[in-house]
Amino acid sequence: MLISLIGIFVVADLAGGAYLFNYAFKKGGYSSTTVSHKPLTGNNKWFNEQDQKIWTEKSKDGLTLKARYLPAAQKTNKTVVVIHGYGSASKYMGSFVRIFHDAGYNVLAPDNRSFGMSGGEYAGYGWKDRSDIMEWISRINEVNGKDSQIGMYGISMGAATVMYTLGKQPENVKWAIEDCGYATISGELNYQLKDMFGLPSFPLVQTAAIYSKMFAGYNFYEANTKNTLKKSHVPLFLIHGSKDKFVPTSNIYTNYKNANDPKKMWIVKGAGHGEAYNKEKFKYIKEVTDYAAQYFK
Repeated sequence: MLISLIGIFVVADLAGGAYLFNYAFKKGGYSSTTVSHKPLTGNNKWFNEQDQKIWTEKSKDGLTLKARYLPAAQKTNKTVVVIHGYGSASKYMGSFVRIFHDAGYNVLAPDNRSFGMSGGEYAGYGWKDRSDIMEWISRINEVNGKDSQIGMYGISMGAATVMYTLGKQPENVKWAIEDCGYATISGELNYQLKDMFGLPSFPLVQTAAIYSKMFAGYNFYEANTKNTLKKSHVPLFLIHGSKDKFVPTSNIYTNYKNANDPKKMWIVKGAGHGEAYNKEKFKYIKEVTDYAAQYFK
């Protein structure tokens, strides 16, 4: 009887872990219910109508990755990498692209693996994507030469991507801005499992980690800003909404603690997840452009 119960538990765990992994990681899972396929309006429409170049790279594991490169109106060696969130894509980053383009910078907006124009079946949640971002940075340096200067901006999963890339970045990355990023992938999954389904994280998240290693090629338990930000002294500006219920606001305090100086924190009162820009648009634009100008030489 006991053996039968254990067997049932193991089968249920394997099935539940597989469902969680496919739901959260596989292309067409939960990510397809978020931003994808919404019509292009406003700044997104503006961005997609610009004379941009589509760059292509091969990831280290053989995926074809795409990014949109929008040169500045006046030639410059300063470029901002703008990284989208979970379920989104570069074409929906128009507002943030426009902030930095209007400030006089080149902008590169990659599509992270499994999103937008890029290949891949499984989301990298920023951890797998960090090597891809390093390849894009190398490409920028090839195009703009030895005097190239780079800033990094990311929102949500893109913010986690920025923080996970820091510590590996070349010296010409002069600053980074993260808006509502999570500190750990496992912590975000634990939170979402309880918030969305009312389920405890153990053992489903641990089992999902096994599937992640097998199919997506990475152990998401390794993803922790404590292990990446401590290796970086790139100036970091951390932003989060005080009412964020998707990536809890507590994450910014963890990330701020994990970061080295120089660092700056701004909690936008009343803003939900990814809503800081809409809540405080004019202040947001001034804050991020002032920050970029402070550290670009």
